[in-house]
Amino acid sequence: MSTRIDYTQIAAKLDYAALEKKLTQLAEREPPKNRKTAGDILEPLRERLLALQRKGWSGKQLVDELKAAGVPVSPARLRECLNRWAAGGNGAAKRRGTKRSKRPVTHATPPAAASQSGRSRSVSGEGQSKLGLS
Repeated sequence: MSTRIDYTQIAAKLDYAALEKKLTQLAEREPPKNRKTAGDILEPLRERLLALQRKGWSGKQLVDELKAAGVPVSPARLRECLNRWAAGGNGAAKRRGTKRSKRPVTHATPPAAASQSGRSRSVSGEGQSKLGLS
């Protein structure tokens, strides 16, 4: 079993001023990026890849050439990057959701209330409505 951490002792020894200074310094810097993605690797080639695609090169052909050059990228990932770049996005934020219909929505009016056969409405002596069966 592990021993319990005594946070009271840690709080007594902790130099909050030094910790606050360190956190302020971290807030001024960009966080380190631990892992590069296929998009990060292909970003310097962005304009060239888009130009080749516009000339008629297929995604599969581009992937084969990139793999031969030592860039292991899947056709789906390359297609995603090319589509995002062609749309003018940098990939910082992905929008996911449903597309809205361009057609105006027409609201149907509810059908007239069905007649309640066999029932009649009457008013009792106190002026309140009362349902009665015929």
